[in-house]
This record gives sequence, C-alpha cells and structure tokens, in this order.
Amino acid sequence: MSSDLASEFQLEYFKENNFHRQICPKCGRAFWSQGIWPSCGESPCEEYSFINNSPIKKPYSNHEMREEYLSFFEEHGHGRVRRYPIVARWRDDVFFTQASIYDFQPWVISGVIEPPHNPLTISQTCVRFNDVDNVGRTGRHYTFFEMLAHHAFNRPGKEIYFKDRTVELCHMFYTERLGVDPKLMRYVEEWWEGGGNSGPCVEVILEGVELATLVFMQYRETPQGRVPMDMKVVDTGYGLERATWVSQGTPSAYEAVFGPVVKKIQSDLGIIPDPRILAEYSKVAGAMNMKTAKDIRDLRQRTADRLGISFEELLKTIGPMEDIYIICDHSRALAFMINDGVVPSNVREGYFARMLVRRALRSMRSLDVKFTLADIVGEQIDYFSPYFEELTENRADIMNIVSVEEKRYYETLERGRSIVQRMTRDLKGKPIATDQLIELYDSHGLNPEIVQEFSDVPVEIPDNFYIQVAKRHESTEAVEEGPKGDEWPLDMPETELGYYQDPEKMVFEAKVTAVVSGAIVLDRTYFYPEGGGQEADYGVLDGHEVTDVQKVRNTVLHFLKGKHGIKPGQTVKGAINETRRRQLMRHHTAAHIINGSARRMFGNHIWQSGAHKSVDEARLDVTHYENLSDEQRNELERRCNEVVLEDHPVEIKFMQRDDAEAKFGFRLYQGGVVPGKVIRVVNTVGVDVEACGGLHCDRTSRVGPIRILRTKRIQDGVVRIEYSAGLAAVSGMQADKACVDLLADRMMVTRETVLPAAEKLLAEMREDRKRLESLSARLNQIVSEALLSKAERADNVSMVVHQAAEGEDPQAIALALISNPGVVAVVGSANGSPKLYVARSKDVDLDARPILKSVMALVGGGGGGKPDLAQGGGGDPSKLPAALEQAPRIVREALVKRQAK
Repeated sequence: MSSDLASEFQLEYFKENNFHRQICPKCGRAFWSQGIWPSCGESPCEEYSFINNSPIKKPYSNHEMREEYLSFFEEHGHGRVRRYPIVARWRDDVFFTQASIYDFQPWVISGVIEPPHNPLTISQTCVRFNDVDNVGRTGRHYTFFEMLAHHAFNRPGKEIYFKDRTVELCHMFYTERLGVDPKLMRYVEEWWEGGGNSGPCVEVILEGVELATLVFMQYRETPQGRVPMDMKVVDTGYGLERATWVSQGTPSAYEAVFGPVVKKIQSDLGIIPDPRILAEYSKVAGAMNMKTAKDIRDLRQRTADRLGISFEELLKTIGPMEDIYIICDHSRALAFMINDGVVPSNVREGYFARMLVRRALRSMRSLDVKFTLADIVGEQIDYFSPYFEELTENRADIMNIVSVEEKRYYETLERGRSIVQRMTRDLKGKPIATDQLIELYDSHGLNPEIVQEFSDVPVEIPDNFYIQVAKRHESTEAVEEGPKGDEWPLDMPETELGYYQDPEKMVFEAKVTAVVSGAIVLDRTYFYPEGGGQEADYGVLDGHEVTDVQKVRNTVLHFLKGKHGIKPGQTVKGAINETRRRQLMRHHTAAHIINGSARRMFGNHIWQSGAHKSVDEARLDVTHYENLSDEQRNELERRCNEVVLEDHPVEIKFMQRDDAEAKFGFRLYQGGVVPGKVIRVVNTVGVDVEACGGLHCDRTSRVGPIRILRTKRIQDGVVRIEYSAGLAAVSGMQADKACVDLLADRMMVTRETVLPAAEKLLAEMREDRKRLESLSARLNQIVSEALLSKAERADNVSMVVHQAAEGEDPQAIALALISNPGVVAVVGSANGSPKLYVARSKDVDLDARPILKSVMALVGGGGGGKPDLAQGGGGDPSKLPAALEQAPRIVREALVKRQAK
C-alpha cells in the first residue's frame, strides 16, 4: 500500500491506546494491534486457534450474540433498525440484499431520504451465492447469513463519527463486552471499492478469523479519478455466525449456528461424528483458499495426514457431515427467502430458491433420510421464529411451498433417467459437456450428480458448477415501458399533474407551453398518461381527438389525430372521455383488491409481477407456484366482491419515502421500484397498500362487480389473473346470459336445464363419432383389401397406387395397406389441395421420401417425412391423376436401385 494511502490508517485512537503498526511477513499487509504478532492473524497466514479454546468470555447462541451486539450499540447512541427483506424490493439493480449497506442504497447514500436513525445498528439477513459450492465443505461458508452492522452517515456540518470512533466501538465490543484480551485483536489495513465508491477499510481479525470489516466510504471513483463524496459513510459488517462460532469454539461453524437442528439430523440418522476430525478439518480449511475440487481433495488429504488416519476413515466422518451442513444452511435460507416473498421457479429470484431446494434434496438423497425437507425447514422456523415473528405468521405458507417443490423434484428424478439416456445415445460415447450439464439442470432440474448417476458416458462436474449457473441468473433486466426519455429534448417544459389534484375533473382549460414533434405540452393537464400498466386517457383537445398521452420525465405529451395547428401560447380546452377514464379507474382499483385478496387467500408469497389495465379487460400477474383450480378461482372472485360490498375507503396521499416504508413496509413496491423522495401511496384500507401512480376509485364499492375471467400459468412461478370490473363485468355477464338463453332456445330446453341437456347431447355425439370412426376404419380396410387384390407386383413387392374418392381418407388407406407385409402404397387425394402419402411395410427395405419427392414434383408440391411414411401436399390438383399414373414406374425404379445396392 502506498504511503499516501497508509496515512488513511494513522488513527488517533491507535496512537493514544498503544497500538503498534506491524507488517505481516507472510502476506505483506500492515496491521495494528496492542500485542506483538508474527503475522496479521488471518488465514492462511495463521490457522484457527479458537477451536476448543474460545477467547470470548462465554459461549453465545446465535440469538444471544445478536442481542448482545445490538444492545451494546444501542447503549452507545445507535438506533436499532429492524431487518430489511432479503429481496431488495427498493432497488432495481440487484435481486437480493447481500450486505446491510444495501438497505440504504441508493436513497440514503444519495441524500434523497434520511436514514431511519443516525447512527444506527442492525442485524441484516443476507444471501449470497458466490460461494455456494463451498457450503458444507469448509466448515464456515453459508448462502444465508446475518450481517451485524453499525452505520453512520456524515454530511458537511452534520458529522456523526468516522474512523476513530468506529474502531473504538469495535474494540470495545469485543474486549469489554465479550471479554476478549485486547492484545489478541488485530486490525489489518485494506482498501475497499464497490458500486463506484471506495475508501479505506479495516479487517478485524481474531485468532485466524475475520470477524468484521470496517469500511469508510468516502470517495467516488470517476473517469477523472477519485473524488471525495459529500456524504462520508461508516459501512461496517460483522459476521454474526462467525462471532457465535468463535464464542463456542465448536469444531465447525455449523454446530455453533445450527446446533439443535444438526443434532436432530444426526440423531435421526444415528451419526456420531468424531469431533477431533471435524475440528482438525476446520483448522486446515481455515488456512486454505478453496476454489477447486483439487483444493478440497488436498484439504482432506492434509487433514488425514495430520491426524494420522486414512483418507477413507476421514471421509466416513466428513462425508455425511458435509451433507448435513448443506441441508441446515439451505433449509434456513429457504425459510427466510420464501418468508420474504420468493417463489421457487426457473426465473429471477425464484431460480436461486429452487437451486437451494435441489442441492438440499440431493444431500438428503445421499444420506437416505426418512424425513422431508419441509420437516427440516419447520425445525429452522421453530428455532428462529422467537426472534423473527414473521416466520411464525407465514409458517404454513413456507412449508407448503417447500413441500410442492420437493414433490416436483422427485417427479423430475423419475423423468431424469430417460432424459439423460436419450442425450447420451446422441453423444455416442463422448462426455457430457458443462453447457449440457447446465442445460439439463436449468431445463429439467437435474443436479449434475444425478446426471452422473444416470449417464452411460463420462461426466466431469465443474468445481464451481452452482456458481456458474447462479451467474447466468444474476441479471435484474427489466422491461422498460413507454417512450424512452433520451428520445425527447431535455429542455421540455414541465407539466403540472392536475389529474392527481382532482381526478374527477373531466373538462379543463390550459395553456400550450410547447409543441414537440407534433405532441402538445400543456402547463397543466388532467389527461392521465400511460403508466403503471394503466392505459392513457382519450378525449379531445380544442376539438381534436387525443389518441395517446405519455409522460417523459416531468413532461406530459398529448398526441392528437391528424394535423391540428395548435401553437405555443394558445389556451386550449380539454375534455376527457369520462366513460373510458372511470372504467380504467375501476380496473386499476380492482387490481389492488385482487392482489390483496390473493395474498390473504394463498399466502405471503403473492407479489405483483406485472399488470395491464385496458377498458374491456385487465390482467394482474402474481407470483404463485401453480395455476388456480376452478374452486380457487371462484373463491378468489367471491372474496374480491366481498371487499367491493364492504365499501373499504381508498386513501391516496403523497408521503416521504422513509415515512411510508416505516408505516407500511416494503409491500409498497408491488409494481417495482418507485424513484424519488416523495412517493404516492394508495391504501385500499384493510386490503392492500402500494406505491402507485395510477388513478383509482375513492371507495371499493365504486369498482362494481369483479369477474375473474380466467387464470393461467404464464411462466414458472407466475400466474396471470385476467379479470373485468364495473360495466365491463356487467357486459360480460349479459353476454353470458344471452349465450345461455340462445343455447336453451336452440336446444328447446329451459335455462336451468341447459347444462344436463348439453352433456346428454355431447355424450350422444361422442357415441356417434365412435360409430363413425368404426365404420370409416372398416371402409378403409375394405378399400385396402380390394386394392391389394389387384396390386401390381415387382421384385416380390406389391405396388398399390390409388387416388382416393371423396369421403375416403388417403392416409388411413395407406396405413391399412402397409399393415400387410411386402407392400408399397402411393395414395393421393385431389379433394381441395392435393395430398399424397407414400408408405411401405416394415419388411420392405425402401425409403419412401425420394418416391414422394419425384411424384410431387409432377404435381408442383413438396413434402417430407420418414423412410417408412412420407407425406406431401400443394401444387395443381388437376395434375395429380397424371402423376399417379407415373407412380408405378417411379416405385419400380426405386426398387431396382435398392436391388443394385
């Protein structure tokens, strides 16, 4: 590190408290400590020395350590903040919350809103998948973890604290609160960069473990170089699980964190691991950087050598425990992910949940367990719910989703063997490539180990297989709706949004402030522009038809039909199509009613993933693991109409973002991220609360009837609910009634007896169809027998050429003919567009396709097929008879060629 950067760490706290700056001879990094040390203390420079000999005064459970930390920082002036969801709904650039600072990006860091407290402390639940292949193998890696943190946001003139106080608080927590000998603590100098920001950081090391990272975010990285930030941020991250592990000194971190769950699985399986082997394994792993399968093999061999035991003896302990650890980690992650609204699927956030389900079930299959994954998830909920009440509230929903996924996995296994064997047949002995492994995993849900088990060819599983598949799904690509801002001038005048001030105003006057590419810009407008899935208002502007309205940045553009001649400076009169406006309002309000009702009916995992509201119909896409049954659809419709009749008020107001989040939580962001310091909150009281820019009825009773027209599963984990409301629903009901009345009239029955009468008629039609098919088959058989009796023979083959008469089925006749041995059939039909079938019996070694091609060339059509049955069509029907006359010659020539071969 250069001398100017080294100056970033010359803290007064270090100087005043007898810390010594030392250089690690192994890694070359500088570190500070009140003790004198031969290295920086972090692995691999130094092995773990806390196992079975904790430097912390007493053992803590995960829950005790969390409370100890948060209480300590509360006592030192920090406001305690509840965890944010694992799914980062307030951001559009990431799926998951991967660090506590994510909670405050971008809105707090950019200065748009105030933090909930300043300074603050939090235990943030996080998930990361960059080390998923190491989970269970190293004794310390997780996909789900809690990041303890304290943050301070410093603005000019409003300094909270920065480097010195941050290090002091950290040192006090470990030494005074947890009782660690101050001389054991080591603080390593490092530099941090991320998300376009950077700053010095200190890695906090205790007996081989990095317990915390103290980041001092103070620069912006720009093309012109490093620029000081207006806001300097204390961004700390303390590993809850690591601190718990060090306090207990258990052989691995998993025993410390999942103690009761690990013990239950061990007890159910009758496994009693050797703690000496586990401890040594963790120590060796701590001094290695695991990246490849070779690293894992080296880790195992080194451990076996140090213990003086065989490799096989080591694996007897390590193998089953790795699977147990994977099950524990993944089941906890699933409990929290599903609780926070993730539905396992093959897309977006759901992909990662499904990956954890499959990896956990693979480990359970390896152990041949009798319990289900849902059982273990339930154990995790029981263990964590006293400290996370939401897990108790959503327990049934979480367990149900895990059970559904588990069932699907085993159904996948049943299909898996034939899928893999089909692929290996095509490979003809070649190994299955990594891309093919990933495709089998993505498209069919087959873990690479399962593929290896089912495969007849070599399968080399990449060391980082799950990291590779995770990277393919990390993008948060969003579809941008409406016109792009950069397609319009930057200096367009702003428009006052009158439709928010008075959505009932349908006629107004306004001044034209600009005409941009023919679109009219007004100083204020009551025309609602397309947005939030709601179509735009139509109407007239100074007698000209308004055909579209769009909002670009802070400007509303009105598009008129034809040439209008309106110029800037004019005062114009606007009139909104009131019927259309009110119907769109009903459909938008109905979307909120359906969303809230579905969530209460099906579970906390229901989130809006898309919507569109037009005049005649609307749709709402929600996250759900299966399509709705008829009974569920009817019940949802009933519940929605109960909400309408209950006449809930719809309260709409603009709120400070932080106030809205504090009051309503992140359920606000059903329609995605909403920018800005102030957001518009639509509260359908007692039903649904969302940040929404659409127009709504002021009470649910004004929506009118809601009809759920149909539902369908449009992609894995997403169900589309198509519906109508208000007069559109009434029109639909009237159309249905008219249809039933007309049907009753035609069938000469009453409306009440239409259904049984229709069922009786359909049954009769099915019987008639069966009789007709039987007669048709008999007719084809008679025709084929007659044709065969006078067939021309060549080279021991009967050649049948026939032009089907009206009512005859040429394909059925051809198939009936070749059910006999030694037959080549050429059967055509000129009824409508020409059709031709060339078929041969199984015992005739002849390719039907060239014959078809030659005959169809005479007709002017084409075709293809298989060697035993080819079919063609098209061309001139008048040429078919002449073409069929040439067919015997063409067949004979084909037979001669066959004989020559």
